[in-house]
Amino acid sequence: MFYRTHPLWSVEKLLSPAKNSKCQPQLNVSVLSHHIPKTAGSSLRLAFEEALGSSNVYGIYANTGASAMSKGDEIWLPSKAKVLHGHFKPHVNHPEMFPNAIRAVWVRDPLERLWSLVGHLLALKDKHPHYILLKTKLPESSLKLQETIVRELVLNNTIKAFTNTYSRFFNSVPIDKFGFVGSKHKYEEGLKQLSDLTKLQLKTLQVNRRTSQAYQLPSSIKQLETHLHHEYEIVGDFL
Repeated sequence: MFYRTHPLWSVEKLLSPAKNSKCQPQLNVSVLSHHIPKTAGSSLRLAFEEALGSSNVYGIYANTGASAMSKGDEIWLPSKAKVLHGHFKPHVNHPEMFPNAIRAVWVRDPLERLWSLVGHLLALKDKHPHYILLKTKLPESSLKLQETIVRELVLNNTIKAFTNTYSRFFNSVPIDKFGFVGSKHKYEEGLKQLSDLTKLQLKTLQVNRRTSQAYQLPSSIKQLETHLHHEYEIVGDFL
């Protein structure tokens, strides 16, 4: 995902290029908001921006340091950034780099998350790099039906990054080390808890939703749950 930065941040980076690290921590950051794809991350970022103003919420994506952040390396941040939100993994260095920050993450039923991800890729097609990955791993004939693709991914573990998402994400920092874990299935309840924890007035704002919350997975897909038992073991208690 390409993240469009605030115009003033480019000027600030030019004038103050120093990076934050374990030796030079960022005390202003109060929330490290980890966005696992297809777990209401876009809605949450908008809620943070509504509560704090967009200049105080910094997106951590491919073009703004997600790789460095995931490795616990030094990273440039706007001085006023209070919330870091994006596609970055937790790292053992983060508590030293951001000593005043709460680790927050949302999770979702593993099969439902995978189903939603595949639907998202089918809608965007070649506009998304992960769809291109699907095309290289799956035969063209199977790319027409969402159900066929999901079954192939689950039964044959064709793309491990898709079916081992939680295993990979929480491999260095376990889920019980997070200050907040919200459930996509109890979003409003979780948002209230996060509001109380962060002392922010976070509102329920839904964006980037392609399917209704009432949508049920096809029974043939739901029956594949045992094939992702390693994923359910990690997030099951938090759903």
